[in-house]
Order: sequence, then structure tokens, then C-alpha cells
Amino acid sequence: MRKLAAVSSALFVSLALIGCTPQAAPTPSASPTQTQTQEPEPEPVYIAAPLTGVSYLEGTNPYLELPAVSAKIDNTSPGRPQLELNRADVVYVTRVEGGMTRLLAVWHSDMPEAIGPVRSVRPVDAAIAHPYGGVFIYSGGQAPFKNAAKDTGLVMGDEDTFNGKDLYYREGSRVAPWNLFFSAQKIQTTYSDQAAPQNFFEFDPVPSAVSLGTAMTGISVKYPGTLSEWSLGEASFPWAASSEPAWLRSQDGSVHSEFPSGDQVRAKNVVVLEVEHDNSFIDPKYGAIPKAMLADNSGIAHIFSDGFYLKAKWSKASSNSVIVLTTEAGDPVKLAIGNTWVEMQDVAKSKLTITGLPEPEAETTDE
Repeated sequence: MRKLAAVSSALFVSLALIGCTPQAAPTPSASPTQTQTQEPEPEPVYIAAPLTGVSYLEGTNPYLELPAVSAKIDNTSPGRPQLELNRADVVYVTRVEGGMTRLLAVWHSDMPEAIGPVRSVRPVDAAIAHPYGGVFIYSGGQAPFKNAAKDTGLVMGDEDTFNGKDLYYREGSRVAPWNLFFSAQKIQTTYSDQAAPQNFFEFDPVPSAVSLGTAMTGISVKYPGTLSEWSLGEASFPWAASSEPAWLRSQDGSVHSEFPSGDQVRAKNVVVLEVEHDNSFIDPKYGAIPKAMLADNSGIAHIFSDGFYLKAKWSKASSNSVIVLTTEAGDPVKLAIGNTWVEMQDVAKSKLTITGLPEPEAETTDE
């Protein structure tokens, strides 16, 4: 009995000691939300078109990676309406023989299926098209003018160079020579190995004409044989959510419309360059063929954006250099974001008129 009591006592003490020993707390398991880190959403990347300043979400505009396509476009009554002028990034109005004008249009960020009617090359075309690179489209011309364009290194495109490549056609609804059209999208992709154009003019949501200039309502450039007119209005642009201020074009007193939309030709910017012209080249049939002296030259520029006017300066260092626009103080001119038309005013034979400018204040004298 004494032995049994001793064993029972020892067992009780052991159990008591075990009950008093502290137990380790269980390790809590990590929650799934603590082990997974949330990746931040990537910031959207926008790319500005080099010839308009319009921003596109990266990867949404394949034309930006491809070359520009420039073309010499007819601007006489039989040649109008021209194809897809409102989709061109930049359009130049240039003097030709007989006081008439032709256009040199540059498409890049929005490439139409077809452009035209395409006409022959002229002396100034090399200096205009050269800095854009890519492909220059024309239809024949005087040998010196064609050679000057070829010397730029641009891809030259006409009926001869594109023969058999399905890149041009004659439109049956029009008569020659105003029926030659080129397949612009096919041309741009065919020569996709050519570089995209560099940045040309500078752009800003608040253009320099608005921040530094004077409100006005209309522009006209009277060439010896034709009249360009621009009136302030509103228009819808592909890059804008609603209609915006725009310059609406008329030619020789009639609305200048484009084909196939029938819309009036419009621009966000009109730039008038005062340019000296060389008339020394005499054609036996057509007489003097004027050449705007752009390369290695400078002069007065008139900038029109969103209903405002700013007098400025232009310069172009060489054939391959872009046209640089500066204020009279020497600062860069910022254009409105969008397309631009450049009127090449022959200062000796053309006249610029600006309408809607405020009357100058009368001078007062102290008595």
C-alpha cells in the first residue's frame, strides 16, 4: 500500500509539472493578400506626329513608322476637286508659269488610298520635298527640274519609274492631263524601308499667334493669275472631340472642295512666306517659269492660327533643311496642333491682304 501511494504521488507531481510547462504559440499563416504584390498599371505612351503635332496612343497609327509621300498636284479648274487634300499633313501653294499656282502636298500621318491629279515637276519642288524624305510623286517635267529633284536622293515616282508596279492609274471620269492618280497607301508600304520624316514645324496647344498675336478673320493672297482666300470658321478634325477654329479655303472666288468627301478644304494653320522668285528660266512655249528661292534664304513670315495673326520670320539653311519659323524676337514659333497650308507669296508679283484686324489707335499729342 505504501509503494502504491508513493507511485501515485510521483505520477501526480509529474502531471502537474507537465501542465505548468509553457507551450509555444502557433505560427500564424500569411494571408494571400500579403504575399501577392499589385503591379501598377503602365502609363499610356503617346507619340506626336512629326508634321502635325497630333498625339496618337503608341501602336495605334501604323503610318507614323512609314515614309512620307509628297506629290505635285494640279490646282487649275480642270484639276479640281483634288483627292484627299484634307488628309495631307502639309500643303504648299507655289507659283508656276502664267501666274497660276500648283500644290505640293505631303501625306504622312494619314495616308489616303489614292492622291491626285498629279502634274509635272517645277523648280522649287526639290527644296520643298527634300527635308521630308520618302517618296516624291510627279508626272514628267523639264530635265533640269527633274534632275534637281533626283539629286535629293528621294524615291522618284512617275509613270516610268512605277511602270508595271500597279502604283498609278488613269481615272476614266476625267480627261488628260488631269486624270493621273497614284495609289498612296501602296506606295508608302512598297517603300517602307525609307525613313519616316523628321520633326518639321513646332506645335503647341496654345500657338504663338494666339499668345502673341492679334485677332483677325480672313486672309487672301492674290497671285498674278489666281486668288487664294481663307476665312475663319469651324471644322471637325479627326484628332479633335468637337469642332475647332479652322481656316476655310476658297479659290478664285469659289469654295475649294476636295474629293471624295466634298468638304471644303480646311487648315489649322496658314503660313504665308514672302519669298523672292527667280524668273531667269525661259521656256520657249510657256515663257518664264518662276522658282521660289527657298534654300539658303530667309524672309518675312505671316502666321495665322485659330483666328489670330503674328508677323514672324522664316529661314531655310539648305535644300535638306527644314523651314524654321521664329518670332521677330528670335524665339521659335509654335503652330496650332494640326495640318498646315503654306502660301509661297512672290513678293514682287503677289499681294497679301489680312481682314478683320483691329483699327490702329489714333496717335494723340499733348497740347
